Amino acid sequence: MNKDMIAFNSYGGFTQNGREYVIFNTKTPVPWCNILTNERFGTVISSYGTVYSFYKNSSEYKLTNWSNDFANFIEGETFTGIFENHYNLKYGFGYVNVSEENEDILKTMDIFVPIDDDLKIHNIVVTNNSLENKTINITYKLDLVLGVAKELTNTHILCRGKDNRLEFKNSYSEHFSDVVSYLKVVSENDNIDISYDEENYKVSINILLSANEKTEFSILFGSTTNEETINKVISKYSTNEAIVKEYENTKKYWETKVVRNFNTGNEYLDIMANGWLLYQTIASRLFARTGFYQAGGAFGFRDQLQDTLALIRMWPERTKKQIIKHASKQFEKGDVLHWWHEHNSAGIKTYFSDDYLWLPYVTAEYVIISKDKSILTEKAPFLKDREMNDNREIYDIFEQTEEQYTIYQHCIRAIKYGLSRKGMNGLLDIGDGDWNDGFSSIRGQSVWLTFFMMDLLDKFIKIANIFEDEVTKMHFQSEKHILKQAILTSAYAGEYFARAFFENGEPLGTPDSSDCKIDLISQAWAAIALKDYPDCQEKIKSSLASAEKFLVDRENMIVKLLHPPFDKPKNNPGYIKSYVPGVRENGGQYTHAAIWLAKAYFEINEKEKAMSILNILNPILHSNNKKIADIYKVEPFVVAADVYSNVDHVGRGGWTWYTGSSAWMYKVIEDVFDQESK
Repeated sequence: MNKDMIAFNSYGGFTQNGREYVIFNTKTPVPWCNILTNERFGTVISSYGTVYSFYKNSSEYKLTNWSNDFANFIEGETFTGIFENHYNLKYGFGYVNVSEENEDILKTMDIFVPIDDDLKIHNIVVTNNSLENKTINITYKLDLVLGVAKELTNTHILCRGKDNRLEFKNSYSEHFSDVVSYLKVVSENDNIDISYDEENYKVSINILLSANEKTEFSILFGSTTNEETINKVISKYSTNEAIVKEYENTKKYWETKVVRNFNTGNEYLDIMANGWLLYQTIASRLFARTGFYQAGGAFGFRDQLQDTLALIRMWPERTKKQIIKHASKQFEKGDVLHWWHEHNSAGIKTYFSDDYLWLPYVTAEYVIISKDKSILTEKAPFLKDREMNDNREIYDIFEQTEEQYTIYQHCIRAIKYGLSRKGMNGLLDIGDGDWNDGFSSIRGQSVWLTFFMMDLLDKFIKIANIFEDEVTKMHFQSEKHILKQAILTSAYAGEYFARAFFENGEPLGTPDSSDCKIDLISQAWAAIALKDYPDCQEKIKSSLASAEKFLVDRENMIVKLLHPPFDKPKNNPGYIKSYVPGVRENGGQYTHAAIWLAKAYFEINEKEKAMSILNILNPILHSNNKKIADIYKVEPFVVAADVYSNVDHVGRGGWTWYTGSSAWMYKVIEDVFDQESK
C-alpha cells in the first residue's frame, strides 16, 4: 500500500486523492494530530493517543486533561485493547480511523464529532478471523478535568452511575456549573458485557466472539446543559445504522465546507489547497480554537476575522456573521478588544494598533469579492469607552451601547481612529505592538502599519464609492497620499524599507540597526501598498531583492521574519527578544508573514517567484521523505505557524494547527487560481 501513497516518508503519506493522511508508523517525531469538532464540542486525536476533549471553550472547560508535552505525553483519554499498540491511523476531514490486527483479531474504530450534537462517537468493530472462540477486553478511561486544569478541579468532580451510563459534573465551576458530561456504551449485540467504574471514570467492555464472528458497538462521550438531552442523544445513536448514517453525514458536511478543485500545476500545493488548508482553518481556528500546542478558547479580534478571509467565496455567510460579531467588540472610540471569551463576554482592552483595522479590511474584502453590500447596513452596538489610565491593558466585561450602528459606521470609526494615531514623522503609532505582538516596547511608529493602512484606504475608497459617501472617499484619498509621502520621506533606508521607529526616533529594520537590520513584512507590504505608483517601482524591486537576499533561505527552505535575530539590541523592542535567536518571531520563519511575501510577488505579477515561496512554505515539501520529516518533525498535512532558523534546530517546525497561516495561504492561492479558472 505504501507505494500508492503520495509523499510517503516511512511514517505515512497521503491517499491518491489527497484527502486522507494515513499513518503506518505512529512513532512520529512529535504527536501528529487531527482535530474533530463542531462549534461547541471537540477533541484532539494524535498519533500518540487522544490529547483531550472540551465543551464550549477549549481552554476554560476542558473535559479531559490536555497535555502539550510531546516528550512526556500523557493521554487525556486512554484506551486499552485498542488504539494502544501497533495501530494504524487514517486522518480525514472530520474523522479519524484507527485499525489494528493481532492474533487474527481485527479491530477498527471510527472517531467523529457530529455537527449538530455535542459528543464524540467511537464506533468500534471487532472481528475474530481465527478458528477459535476469543475473549477481548476494551477499556476507555477519562482523565477528567471539567475546567481549566485538573489541579484546580480534581476535588470538585462529581461522578454517578445512572441508567447504565456515567455522568460527570463540576458544580463549583463559575461559568459551567450546569454542564453534565456523560459516558455511555451502546450496542445491539448480546455478545458484549459492559461495566462502568465510577471511581476511576472508565468503562470496560468484555467481548466474546466465536470463530469468524464480528461485533459492533459505540462509546459515546458528550456534554450538555440539559440532562433531558442526554436521553435524546443516546436514543438517537442507539443503533449501528444510525451511527453509520451520522458518520457519513459528518464526512459530507466537511467535504462541502473544505473540498475544492484547484489545479495550480503543483501536486503538493493542490493537496493543501483542495481540503487541508480550509479544514485547518475552520476546525482548529474557528470552531475549536485549539490544537496540541495551544488550548486558546478565546476569539482574537484580528485572528478569527483574518481566518474568515478564506471563506468569502466558499462560505460567505460565515464571514458575514464573523464581521458582525467582531463589530460588537469595538469601543466607541474605534479601538477593540484584543481577544474575548464568548461564555462570559470578558475580554482585554489594549493599545495594539492593528486589531481594529482588520474589521474594515475584512469587510472591504467581503463586499468586493462577494458583491454583497448588505453587510454595510447590518447593525451592531459599540462597547462603552473606558479610560485606560495608567494601565497598558484591562481585562474585564465591558458594557454595550443601547444604540446600534451600521457596519459601515463601525469600519469608518476604526479607520479614523487609526489615522488619528500618528507620530512626528507622519507614520502611524505602533502602540504596544502592531501585527507583531513581540514589538511590545517600541512605542514609536510602525512602517508596516502605515503600509497596511494605505492598502486598507485603497480598498475602502471603493466601499465608500459603493456607499455613495463622497466625503469619506475624498478624505481617504487625501490620507493615502499623505501616508505615502511620509513613508517615502522617512522610511526608505536606501535599498529597502525600515520596519519601525523607536520612541527616541531611532529606526528599526535598517542597515544601521544593531539587530533586525531588515524585516520581511515591510518589504512585502511595500509591494502590496505601492504597486500602482510608477515612482515606487524601483524601490519595490530593491526591497524584494533585499528580502530575497537576507531572508529567503532556499537551502533550508525557510523564509525568515527578520535578520539578524535580536540578541543584544541597543533599544528594547519588547518581549520578542526573550525568544531564542532564530525561534518564532525572533528571526525564525513566521509563516503568516512569509505568505505575505508570496502575496506581494503575485500582486506585482511575479508568479514564478510567488509559487517558489509557496513551495518553501508547503509542509509536504518539508516531510516527503524520512530524512527531512525527522528534521521538520511536525505534521505534513497542516501549516506550521513557525519554522526555526536557529543553528541548532534549522528547519524544525514549531507549533501547528492553531495558526492563521492556513487561512492566509488558502486566500493567497484562491485569489490567484480562482480568477484563473474563470
